[in-house]
Amino acid sequence: MFTNTLTKKGKVRMFLSQVKTVLIDILNIKRKIILAQAWKNQKKKRRDRDILIIANGPSFTTELAKNIIKNREYFDVIAMNNYCLNNFSQELVPDYYLISDPENIETENIEYKKINIELNKYISKESIKYIAPYGKMWESIKKPYLQFNDSQNLSSSNIDPVKPRGYRSNTAFKAIAISLALNYSKIFILGFDYEYPRKLIVSDTNKIFLKNEFSFSEEKIDLSDSFDSVAHAINWWAQDYWHLRKLKSSNVFNITKNSMIDIFQRMSPDTFLEEIKKIKK
Repeated sequence: MFTNTLTKKGKVRMFLSQVKTVLIDILNIKRKIILAQAWKNQKKKRRDRDILIIANGPSFTTELAKNIIKNREYFDVIAMNNYCLNNFSQELVPDYYLISDPENIETENIEYKKINIELNKYISKESIKYIAPYGKMWESIKKPYLQFNDSQNLSSSNIDPVKPRGYRSNTAFKAIAISLALNYSKIFILGFDYEYPRKLIVSDTNKIFLKNEFSFSEEKIDLSDSFDSVAHAINWWAQDYWHLRKLKSSNVFNITKNSMIDIFQRMSPDTFLEEIKKIKK
């Protein structure tokens, strides 16, 4: 069950978690040194191309993918999570692949185990720069090109990958922070729908389900073990939207028609395709 910060118990639990994060960060000097050294030169580099973040939402269509493939030389691409399951993933191979869900490394779920075999094989491609949280467990796929601090302190406004993040744990959020830290002047994020509140379903017995849609599949998930009520679920996602404000940047463009993300400049897919034509000239 996710922490319910609508309750006193949940608020205390969240506060104690943040205190723990701060203390661990102070004591973990080795992590600080390793990450600071790893990111020192990366932060100084100026990138000669823009970057596309593929967030795997249903709005990232095969048509968009085909247009990116045709113009692949003009962009760097960062993919994430189960991107490898897309039917165009062998043609549209990313420069960077970011994972941060522990289930992509260790899981008891049989379906996830099958996916992870495919994921490991895909990320092992020599051309892909693998990005993951700091820690030995993430090196089981291959040695990461870059690692980041994946601890969370929501009382902070930090977005620097070297320090505990001040925003919620979502891989797309982390991809934006990493792209900003890598000094990309324009960051286009596609498939960043993040419209979970629209996809909630309440059954006749008041059980909560989610119609979870991706660019590669969709599924109906029972959320009863995660949330005790609709209020709990909506509040949980509301915090995601709220803390995402810390990543606001004029460099970030959300390529969307229906995304519920209202922090970044919006650009329709059609306008984005016109933007690609301008870059080619």
